[in-house]
Amino acid sequence: MDADKAYFDSIPWCTQLLADPNIIIEPMESRVYKASTEDAIFAETLKTPNTIKAGITFYDRPCFDSGRINQLNALISLGYGVNGYPHIAHGGVIAMLIDETMGLLLHVNKLRGSIPSVGSTVTAYLNITYVKAVATPQIVLVSALFKEVVGRKNFVQATVKDGCGEVLAKAEALWIGVNRSGEKL
Repeated sequence: MDADKAYFDSIPWCTQLLADPNIIIEPMESRVYKASTEDAIFAETLKTPNTIKAGITFYDRPCFDSGRINQLNALISLGYGVNGYPHIAHGGVIAMLIDETMGLLLHVNKLRGSIPSVGSTVTAYLNITYVKAVATPQIVLVSALFKEVVGRKNFVQATVKDGCGEVLAKAEALWIGVNRSGEKL
């Protein structure tokens, strides 16, 4: 994470976001290699200087140890290797970034024991509105936040913004807890 954090610390608008003493900064868990091949799309395929050069997550420090993290943010550096059109990121890549950031929000809360779930959570639906083209190269801020939690149903919203705070895409999704065999509960 040190290299990724140093990369974002060299960019003024990112430095400003990361300077808040009340946030917790963590590596983007899905960019960490796992022998099981879990997250290989982010840990290997898209972890190159020309695709996603760097990525970190951060969130507000909760008031107490078991408190739910309501919003998780990811800074992600996009290169030309994610393009669909010249200098424009492919919409499918943007969808993956949104889905992954939502999943990381659920993951950090599962580790904290602050959301009800059994086993893993999976995306039941993901609705995306592409507001503006996502130019490359560029650093984007992807933010995922809980809208509502009802039993094993986690309703999550997300935005993708540029360095000026302009919304490039927004989404809503339903994530559902599943048991070990992959069946929805």
